[in-house]
Amino acid sequence: MADAPRFDGKVAIVTGGSNGLGRAITDAFTAAGARVLICDLMAADYFAGRDDVATVVADIAAPDTASLVLDTAISRWGRADILVNDAAAYPNATLLETEAADWERVFAVNVTGTFLMTQAFARHCVGRDAADAAIVSISTGSARSPRPAGAAYAASKAAVETMSKVFAMELGPYGIRVNVVAPGYIDVRGWSEAFPDRATDEMRARLVAAIPLGRSGHPTDIASAVLFLASDAAAHISGTVLEVDGGSNAGRLTLAPDPEERHASVRG
Repeated sequence: MADAPRFDGKVAIVTGGSNGLGRAITDAFTAAGARVLICDLMAADYFAGRDDVATVVADIAAPDTASLVLDTAISRWGRADILVNDAAAYPNATLLETEAADWERVFAVNVTGTFLMTQAFARHCVGRDAADAAIVSISTGSARSPRPAGAAYAASKAAVETMSKVFAMELGPYGIRVNVVAPGYIDVRGWSEAFPDRATDEMRARLVAAIPLGRSGHPTDIASAVLFLASDAAAHISGTVLEVDGGSNAGRLTLAPDPEERHASVRG
């Protein structure tokens, strides 16, 4: 990542850091000088043997995980400066198909887990008077442009965006910034051992066709946005949602009509 902000001496916590976007975010932070504590349901061989990356294998939805993660970061490196809330559950199911337990699991991880991690991190930062701490949560463009079979995920991420704005107001007086990155379609193949075949080639092509820039996002695109919001370059940015989606949420992308249709009345 060219011209990455430097984070020498900083400690970042990245939930869901073993795979996908979280792996790219962890990789970017360490490349910029930070040490990273991952919290995930699995440890990644990708980071095995690294002195600057450690992993707590735990479920962020569990009540004691947040305190365990903070205690581990402090005991290992003496501090925690940045929190990235990336861990998420995202099943696909329509209203008629969704089981109550699956719905509750999504909110337990995406909303309650994010809340608990943010609360524990904020309490640590306020306790040590860390006036330059930063929190970045990962949302989705689906929070504003949802799709069928994605109600649980979209609704949970809309909750993350709303509570992040509230936390930005509450933590601003302590100098703690809270922001959100909302990815569009990101192709994580090559960055994840989890669910590599989640989307079919046909679905990937349809998703790319709806992106004005004409390509899927790359995990490093999200990592760049996260590092920016966590850095001093974003020192006066808090309570914002940064969409990294190739323009796909700018509006509906449509093709111009055929010449024979140019004078027809077209409504949509």
